[in-house]
Amino acid sequence: MRFHTTRFGEIEFPEEVVMTFPEGILGFPDEQRYILLEHDTDGSPFKWLQSVENPALAFIIVDPLFIDAGYHLEIDLDTARMIGTDAVEGCAIMSIVNVPHDAPIRMTANLKAPLIVNVENRHGRQIVLGNNAYSLSTPIFQHLVEAEPLPAAAVS
Repeated sequence: MRFHTTRFGEIEFPEEVVMTFPEGILGFPDEQRYILLEHDTDGSPFKWLQSVENPALAFIIVDPLFIDAGYHLEIDLDTARMIGTDAVEGCAIMSIVNVPHDAPIRMTANLKAPLIVNVENRHGRQIVLGNNAYSLSTPIFQHLVEAEPLPAAAVS
């Protein structure tokens, strides 16, 4: 397939890499088909979730484990049936990233409403976790600095 995007120009991809979100993504219920694109920086934990229905719609995403190594979720029966699985194992979990245009250092990740995709059939769903363990806007850089403090400077 070929598709022209606003951000990436024309891209070509096989139909089998398309992920389908039958309910869409929160705020975008009519946009149901997406592909995953690599970020332009090697080794970056960030990727792009590009709609193949709307050339201007693309989300920056990140694996929530990159932000919180203890990140854990369970899926309910409805979600499991919708995406054709019965467990989180075998699924890709993604969090949507918000990057303020004027201050990228303040980027946040939505850990409360992750995207979960069955990697076998590429069906996905965005779920909203019922507990308060995770936030809609978890600071990415602040969390990383707290998780891995920089080494102390040598005193001379």
